Amino acid sequence: MKKNDRLKYEHFYGLIERHKALIERLCMRRASGDSRYCAELRQECYITIWKHEKQISADIHPLQETLWVYWLCRSAFSRLRFLHRTHLYFPLNENMADTIAAPDEGNLREYIETLSSVLNPHEHRAVELMAEGYTPDEMARELGIKPHSAVQLRYRIIAKLRQYYRPNNNN
Repeated sequence: MKKNDRLKYEHFYGLIERHKALIERLCMRRASGDSRYCAELRQECYITIWKHEKQISADIHPLQETLWVYWLCRSAFSRLRFLHRTHLYFPLNENMADTIAAPDEGNLREYIETLSSVLNPHEHRAVELMAEGYTPDEMARELGIKPHSAVQLRYRIIAKLRQYYRPNNNN
């Protein structure tokens, strides 16, 4: 193991050890006592701290370090909440694939075309890619945009379609 890697691990584990109680308290409060969800939140906090570990120096004031960890945990919670809201589609597992009938491709394509008629050409192409099962990373490569922009584009398209086709919207 390289010396830099060892130092990074030591710095990370030191952060976790010093702020374990804070992280646990924040996760339990956010999870409302649900231990499984708390464990998921804790893991997200650790991942976020690991990703941003290089942003904080070893000689920072303890209060600033605590606030930094608090901010990262809150950021992880927000990110996780956003991801839970944006995942509209769930992948089929083997059991589900056997019990779900395949839709008629012609009717499905016509339905998607009808729905996406209110979109601009860029959004329409993104809907086609979404319908073909492209991930945001694959969509980004096809559309020539960044992966984060592809996720935002998906969100905006869904919001736009919901707005347009909302039953009380007199369009």
